[in-house]
Amino acid sequence: MPGIGGGDVVDRLAAMAKSAGDRDRDRSGSADSREPAPADDRRSWKDAWPFLVAFAVVVIAAAGIGISYLIRPADDRLSVEAQVQHAINDSYTARNDLDYGKYRGATCSADLSSDTFPDETTFLDQNRKSFDENGHIVIPEITDITVDGDRATAKVHWHFDEKADQKQVADTIVVREDGDWKVCTS
Repeated sequence: MPGIGGGDVVDRLAAMAKSAGDRDRDRSGSADSREPAPADDRRSWKDAWPFLVAFAVVVIAAAGIGISYLIRPADDRLSVEAQVQHAINDSYTARNDLDYGKYRGATCSADLSSDTFPDETTFLDQNRKSFDENGHIVIPEITDITVDGDRATAKVHWHFDEKADQKQVADTIVVREDGDWKVCTS
């Protein structure tokens, strides 16, 4: 068996490397695998169209919802039950704030035309005295709201902030007049 010389080993390794390079070149068209892929395999901006269209639809829908909230008054977006609660709250808040104009605005026309409806001086005197003796009126909850057309009833749970242990429940009637809910005694 003849011996293998150092030159033979080097020649064989060089031949193996050359044949491996030829195989890679045949497959990719290039001997270096780090070179970029041919232009045919790259993605173009046209491939993003479905995503861009979907994004545009979402943006337009969100803008439409946002604009409708800006254009439509807040009261139109509230449920009827929430509108009734707001009317009751407006009436009690007017008493707390000693705001006769707001109190009149939260009261139905039948009560406004009644002989027993207080004038501004009486309203201010009664509510100022109540505030001095008891503090603000606090409404922790309004329950049992029942709406029947333009008429609603509710139970208003309330107390004075300085007499939290003396809780009250008032059956309250609310009527719709000219699209607005107003507190009414009858």
